Amino acid sequence: MLDRTNHYFLRCLICVVLATANCSLAEDDRWYRVELMVFSHAGGQSAEQWDPTPELVYPETARFLINPEQLNAAAGELYPLQDNPTAAVLPALPTPFVILGNSEQEFRGKAAYMQRSGRYRILFHETWLQPVKERSRALPIILDQSGDTGEWPELQGSIQLHLSRYLHLETNLWLNTNGDYLPGSWRMPAPPLGPSSATDEPQESDLYTSPQESGSEPAQEEVWQEASPEEAEVPGPVYPFRHAILLQQKRRMRSTEVHYLDHPMLGVVAKLTPLTAQDLELLAAGETAL
Repeated sequence: MLDRTNHYFLRCLICVVLATANCSLAEDDRWYRVELMVFSHAGGQSAEQWDPTPELVYPETARFLINPEQLNAAAGELYPLQDNPTAAVLPALPTPFVILGNSEQEFRGKAAYMQRSGRYRILFHETWLQPVKERSRALPIILDQSGDTGEWPELQGSIQLHLSRYLHLETNLWLNTNGDYLPGSWRMPAPPLGPSSATDEPQESDLYTSPQESGSEPAQEEVWQEASPEEAEVPGPVYPFRHAILLQQKRRMRSTEVHYLDHPMLGVVAKLTPLTAQDLELLAAGETAL
């Protein structure tokens, strides 16, 4: 059962997303099927000298991918089945940013092989549909759910896709590690947890906007200073890692081609497949048939 806060959030989400989906293609937004896989691999950690305190931040404004189960639950309450199926207005476009099933993943076999080899760990692998906009209108997508769980996963951060003359992928990802490559027992200060994927009063769909005003965040020296014995007794989340390694890259892409972002500790594989107006119409019709 959904609690009242999440229920309200999902109703707002479905209204805004479906309203967006019913917009025409007059804005010339180009739609793509996106597949993104992020994995870690052993063997590279001793070959590099990593920044001891990398700058790890989430974007001030971002969005999340949409869990299809939550979306279907909200849609069912907003648009219950009717005796006259023609009474409902069918969407002209599929719902963007909804996570697709594993059967839609082109890299599924490769991911399974990599995982079985023992040399790699798949940290993120999802497929979704979205319009790719120019950079000024494109929002980053946060990949982790640490803001909901209150715990640090291995992979944190965001990616952004935007379109100018070419497609572009920007990564702002970091890998939390046990720091075997570090000397002694030194450990870095805990990185931030991500934002929550749900808010009491969502401003637009599943977007996240940082509640902090620019310049209002405490200085890092205050945040990371050693706690007094009294403060140390206060229970709170404990960062279970020693260090984080940042993957911050920009890559120009071509549609239908598989692109790989190389890194000693992390790998990113991405493919964007363009969708025609006919593709979108069929995908939208398929949604309504579910």
